[in-house]
Amino acid sequence: MNGLMNFLEEKLVPLAAKLGSNRYLKAISGGFVAVLSATIVGSMFVLISNLPIKAYTDWLASSGFGSILALPGQVTTDLIALYAAFFIAYTLAKEFQVDGTGAGLSSLVSFMLVTGRVDGAISVEYLGAKGLFGAMLIALIAGRIYVYVVQHGWTIKLPDSVPPNVANSFSALIPTFIVVIVFLIVAGLMTLTSYGNLQVAIFTVIQQQLMRFMGNNIFAYVFFNLMANLLWFFGLHGGNITGSITSPIYTPLGLENLALYQAGQEPINIISPQLTNCFTFGGVGSMFSLAILMTFLSKSEQFKTLGKLSLPTTFFFINEPLIFGIPVVLNPLFFIPLIFLTPIMAFMTYGVMSIGLIPIPNGVQIPWTTPPIISGFLIGDGRLVIWQILMILFAMAAYFPFFKVADKRAYEEEQGKVGAN
Repeated sequence: MNGLMNFLEEKLVPLAAKLGSNRYLKAISGGFVAVLSATIVGSMFVLISNLPIKAYTDWLASSGFGSILALPGQVTTDLIALYAAFFIAYTLAKEFQVDGTGAGLSSLVSFMLVTGRVDGAISVEYLGAKGLFGAMLIALIAGRIYVYVVQHGWTIKLPDSVPPNVANSFSALIPTFIVVIVFLIVAGLMTLTSYGNLQVAIFTVIQQQLMRFMGNNIFAYVFFNLMANLLWFFGLHGGNITGSITSPIYTPLGLENLALYQAGQEPINIISPQLTNCFTFGGVGSMFSLAILMTFLSKSEQFKTLGKLSLPTTFFFINEPLIFGIPVVLNPLFFIPLIFLTPIMAFMTYGVMSIGLIPIPNGVQIPWTTPPIISGFLIGDGRLVIWQILMILFAMAAYFPFFKVADKRAYEEEQGKVGAN
C-alpha cells in the first residue's frame, strides 16, 4: 500500500494538479457551470408539463397551456450550445485577466457564423445538444484569439475621461473584428466541403464518434468515476478535473433523454449525467452512508460528533466535513471504499437498467444538492427510489468494516487519554 501511495503521489498528483490548473479545462468546466442554472430551470418546467397524471396532461393539451409551459425548456435546454459558446469564452478570457464580455460576444457571433442555414435562415439544429461540442471548440479558439489580440495591445484606447462602459465597447472592436474575420473565412471554406458548415463537420467527425464510444460504454464511465475518486483521495477536486472532459459528451446524452421524455417516449441513454444520481449520495464515495454509520453506531465521541455534524450536510451532497474531518484524504484505511465503491455501484445500476428493472433517468437536470429519494422521483419513478435506498444500504455495508476499525482506533485513543488523566 505504501508503495502504491508513493507511486500515485509522485506520478498522478502532479499530472492531475496540472490538469486542474489548465486554463482551457477550467474554462470548459466554468462555462458548463454557468449555464447549469438555466438548464435546471428549463428541465423543471419540462417535468411540470409531463407529470404522469392523465387528466392533468389532457387539460394542458386542450387548454393550450402546455405550449406555454414548454417555452422555458425551448429557450434553455434547446439552446444550450448558444449559451455555452458565450460562457466558455467568457471564462477563458477571465482566466487570462481579460474582459470576458467581449470575448464571449465574439465567440457567440462566431458560433452563429459557422452554423448552417436552411432556406436562408439560421438552422436551429445545432443550437442545442448537437452543437455543444462545436460550441466548446469555437469558444476556446475564439476566446484565445481575442485574448491574444488584447494582450498585444491591438485595441482602441480612449482617454480616461470616457466612461468605462463606452471605453470597453471600443476596446473590444478590433479583437472582435479579427475573431469574426477568422471564423468568416472558416465558414466560407466549409461551404466548399461535403459537410457544408463547421457545425456538421465537428458533430460528425468528433462529437458523434465520442458519443458513440462513450455513450453506452460503462467501462469508460467507470474509468472516469474511478479517476475522480482517486484524485479526491489526494485532496484534488476530481469531479471538476474529469468533468471538463466528460461533460461535453454526457450532457447531450442527458438532453436527448429529456427530449424523448418530453415527447412521451422512453429515454434510451443509460450513460448520462443523471446516472450518478441513481447510486451516489453524499458526494464523492457516496459518504451519506458513512455519515449514517458514524451517527448511530460510533463508540468514539469523535466519530459520533462528526457523524452528527456531517449527516445533514451529506444528505445534500456536501461531504467536506468527512473528507477533511476524519480525514478520508490520504487515509489508507479508507482508500478502498473511497476509490472502488461507486464504480461497483455504477456497474450494478447499469446492469439493472439494462434489463429494465429500474427506469433509465428521464434527463431532467436537477441541482447537484438534490437529496436521495427526492431525486429518484424527479428523474424516474418509485422503482428508482427503491434502488436508491438499496444503494444507500449497500454502501453502508461496504463502509462498515473500515468504519469499525477507524472508530475503534479513535475510541481507544480517547480511553487512553482518559486513563492518562
